[in-house]
Amino acid sequence: MWVVLTGRCDQQLQSKPQHALMYLIMHGFSRRNAGDGLLVDLTYEALGQAGIDRDRCALLALDPESFADLKHVFRAPGEPRAQPSLRLCSAGIEVVTDGISSMLGTGLGASQVARLATRARGLIAVGGGYLVADSPVRQMGVLFNHLVQLRVAGRAGVPSIYLPQSIGPLRGPVGRATARALRSIDRLYVRDDKSLAEVGGPNVRRCADLAVMKLARELAGVTRQERGDNRTVLVGRDLPNAGSYVERLCELQRLVSSPAWAVQADVIGHRSDRAFYQSLGLPDAGPLANVLKTRPGVVVSVRLHGAIAALIAGWPAIHLAYERKGWGAYEDLGLAAFVHDARTFDPATVARQVDALQRDPGKFWERIRRVMPVLQAQYDDLVSDLRARLVG
Repeated sequence: MWVVLTGRCDQQLQSKPQHALMYLIMHGFSRRNAGDGLLVDLTYEALGQAGIDRDRCALLALDPESFADLKHVFRAPGEPRAQPSLRLCSAGIEVVTDGISSMLGTGLGASQVARLATRARGLIAVGGGYLVADSPVRQMGVLFNHLVQLRVAGRAGVPSIYLPQSIGPLRGPVGRATARALRSIDRLYVRDDKSLAEVGGPNVRRCADLAVMKLARELAGVTRQERGDNRTVLVGRDLPNAGSYVERLCELQRLVSSPAWAVQADVIGHRSDRAFYQSLGLPDAGPLANVLKTRPGVVVSVRLHGAIAALIAGWPAIHLAYERKGWGAYEDLGLAAFVHDARTFDPATVARQVDALQRDPGKFWERIRRVMPVLQAQYDDLVSDLRARLVG
């Protein structure tokens, strides 16, 4: 693995051949969150189908050590654990440096991210939901972890493409700065209608999440009728402004058959699913990826990519959504009836859906098969766009 630490990256780059970094993949987070790791993998897959070899790509990630399987990884400025640290101080210096360079009109600027971008043939942003500035805490997250990368991408003299995003709400000074910078991106893909309404423009295109389009490709020509063993796999997480969310989850656990809690994100701090379960006195059954190999019946997941991972593995999944990305993904899949608001869902209704899916999942899979041609066409268009903009 090639990890270049912030503060040393320019020196390290100069020791490498000029062609060593050709395409820079930005906004990576951590493979310790399986959903974020999946989106990184799908980014490499899409670039590969566009004709770009993975060895010509480098990833800029907040937790580069977690991507030990990749050849070229750089440490992004920021703090993945959302707590005071030296890395947060370094990110602040990046923000100030980038801001001064922008005011002085000195091109890309002198920040470490800008120096990486000057050696890139194209800039590609991992998809996800990281550009959300609807509270002071989230504004700070965007400011220190993502805004410099976004501003550099908008000023770069090479193609910049942001893969399917859920963006917004964008509030306060950080939100306004984010909205301005997004207008300078060559191509911005958004994965839900609310994001399209908030940041829509001539450079914006609506398409499904990369994992949703992956599901369409996985299911092509496959008939899914298999039933599991009538277990119910639950994937929860800590939520801000939770209201009665926890009480509803516990009631759902009481109503479904053979419940088991699986871990989608095993990171440090409040974002850890395992820590959330422990706070409720609940045992967990281990990583979701492992649980999905044991013939579960139905998955109910608060994490979107936990639900999609279950679908890709061949098991029906109900999603308890807490942000706009969840509704967009399940509507694209033709599964609008199986997405519920995590903070207000009716446990009895969800339990009835679980029971029906355990008895007969056929109609569930038929809903997805009906939208597969649309999702496949969207993916083909996205790959063609990548090829045209990055390869020529």
